[in-house]
Amino acid sequence: MYFPPLGFTGDEINLLNPHPEARKARVKILGKINPTKKGFKPLIREIKFSFSLTRSVPTEKTSAYAKFSEKYSKSQLKSWKNWFYVVKENGWGNFHSLINLSNEWVVAFLEKELVDQKTIDLKSYFEKLPQPEAKKLRVAIQRIEHTGDKIFDDTKFVSELLKFPSKILVPFLIQMLNVQETGKHENCTFFALLLKIAKKNKRQVLEKVKRAIEFKSAPYYYLEDLERKLSKS
Repeated sequence: MYFPPLGFTGDEINLLNPHPEARKARVKILGKINPTKKGFKPLIREIKFSFSLTRSVPTEKTSAYAKFSEKYSKSQLKSWKNWFYVVKENGWGNFHSLINLSNEWVVAFLEKELVDQKTIDLKSYFEKLPQPEAKKLRVAIQRIEHTGDKIFDDTKFVSELLKFPSKILVPFLIQMLNVQETGKHENCTFFALLLKIAKKNKRQVLEKVKRAIEFKSAPYYYLEDLERKLSKS
């Protein structure tokens, strides 16, 4: 992992990312990038690690992220060379973020053990669509997967995507909650798109989410959080 100067892993500096895909994970800070010599420069207490104390904490109304709160979270300052856990099997650190407090680039090594994840299966959905529409949607979903949450910077693309009928788009987005997290917040991106659709078609999205829970067709954490948000609003 690379951290730019004053960079952070969360969507915003005070938000913690959910990591339901991780059974456990740990990080080792290798140090600051040294532009003049081989190896790394020392880093002493310049990475802020913020983490949840339990698996379940309140999330933001419009996203799957959790705002840092001393009631549910804690922070620690970390240095280079030593391994430290960011997620434990009991749910500790299920929400967390890392913040580079230095003015230099930092490199870290991540070791993660994943929980069992379902294979993404979109074939049956694509087969129901006319070929031009299927091709257009396939390209759009691939672009979202490769771009992650930065896709929201392209408001024209998002607007065009949401023109697809919700009865077609929602099942695709629910399936994509199974996507592998690679640091671009891919799962949370598809989660946020479902919430955007629900602003106009809440009942339809909620029905699809409940059906997905029944058939266990996507990670329970995201489905449960969606159901909770849509049932309250």
